[in-house]
Amino acid sequence: MRSWRFWTLKSRLVLVVAVLSGIALVVANVAGVLLIRKYLENRIDDQLIAISRPLADAPQGGFGPRPGRFRGLGPDQIMYFYNADGTLDAARSSPADDTRPVTDAIGGGAGLPYTVSTVAGADWRVLTVDIADTGERALIGYSLVEVEQTTDQLMLIDAGVLLLVLTLLGFGAAFVVRIGLRPLTEMEAVAADISGGNLSGRVPGTDPHTEPGRLGLALNAMLTRIEGEVDARTASEQRLRQFVADASHELRTPLTSIRGWAELYRRGGSPPGPQLDETMGRIEAESARMAVLVEDLLRLARMDQHRTLDLRRIDLLEIAADTIRDAHARMPGRQVLLAGLSDEEDTFEPATVLGDDHGLRQVVTNLVANALSHTPPETTVTVRVGLDGDEAVLAVCDDGPGVPTEHAPRVFERLYRADSSRSRAKGGGSGLGLAIVAAIVAQHGGRVELRDTPGGGATFRVALPAVSDSV
Repeated sequence: MRSWRFWTLKSRLVLVVAVLSGIALVVANVAGVLLIRKYLENRIDDQLIAISRPLADAPQGGFGPRPGRFRGLGPDQIMYFYNADGTLDAARSSPADDTRPVTDAIGGGAGLPYTVSTVAGADWRVLTVDIADTGERALIGYSLVEVEQTTDQLMLIDAGVLLLVLTLLGFGAAFVVRIGLRPLTEMEAVAADISGGNLSGRVPGTDPHTEPGRLGLALNAMLTRIEGEVDARTASEQRLRQFVADASHELRTPLTSIRGWAELYRRGGSPPGPQLDETMGRIEAESARMAVLVEDLLRLARMDQHRTLDLRRIDLLEIAADTIRDAHARMPGRQVLLAGLSDEEDTFEPATVLGDDHGLRQVVTNLVANALSHTPPETTVTVRVGLDGDEAVLAVCDDGPGVPTEHAPRVFERLYRADSSRSRAKGGGSGLGLAIVAAIVAQHGGRVELRDTPGGGATFRVALPAVSDSV
């Protein structure tokens, strides 16, 4: 037989319920039998007292039972008379035998019933009474055989009922415990599925009003969180693999070009003169492109480390104006405008934030460069600056073709480019500009969104916490 600590919870609960119920029933039955026996003895005592009253109240010399008067008493009754000198008056007394108390059993105080035993082991309830003032005494007794038979029969009935009730309680407890532990069984099945790799399983039928139900709710919440974390980790690992693959490809392209031009020069394919100058120029251009890509990657890595920013009051309108002047210098033929958030405004609102000057300038520069690179030459790019409630807003809008709907959710991912047809070798972007914008804005506690420009085009909207002029 297994040790108690290795028993199942169901077996323990059923056994404990059965044992406690059995103890309670035994105590209740024993108490009931004792009370019934006491009640029956009290009834006999009342009868003895009632019989003794005529003897105690008889006038002196007036009570003289004739010989054999009490010989007709039943087998469960006796009456002994004792003379003043203590000797038994056999003529007036009931006959004695082994089933009745011995003739010298008189004792105890007058008027108080007590119990005596016979030679045969039977118990009698007797009462000693003084007969008036004669000095004589009488002993009246009732047999307790019927009382003992009644209690014995009751004990047998109680034992049978006890066994029946315990059996029913055992089956009932097993049924109730099985129902109560059903959620735990279901949790066991869910846990087995989890160990097999299935995180989508949930404990059904959870009731917050029960302990197993609350445990099931907590388990479901834990599983939901674990599943979300696993999915997030899987997605992160997938993005990391994609990022490494894209970064390797981005770096491989200029390296391949540099190697090709260098081998051409080594084999004498680029003699001194214009052809050599072109070769060195291409090598220099590809090296510069690779340096920019590496610098962008390093910048993103540094921002991932959550380094402390050098915060000071920054006017977004000033940064926007400087960026537009730089864009005109680089691309004089493109139309880049500065405006307020609303076309109805004639003046500019001061949009001041606490931020890092270099980082915020790179945000605006990248957004403007992104708009100029991905729109046709005739497209107008407008930089809007203003306040929207307690936020300072800078938006770069264009009236070009816009961003396709299927690409919009991923434009801020690293090394992601919506225009897959554009060759990297022909000067296409690295796909890190918008990722850098999103990271810098997040460092400043703001957000960047992609929206559709009314009338067509794309709008990149940056919202940062504004500070008042009094700060």
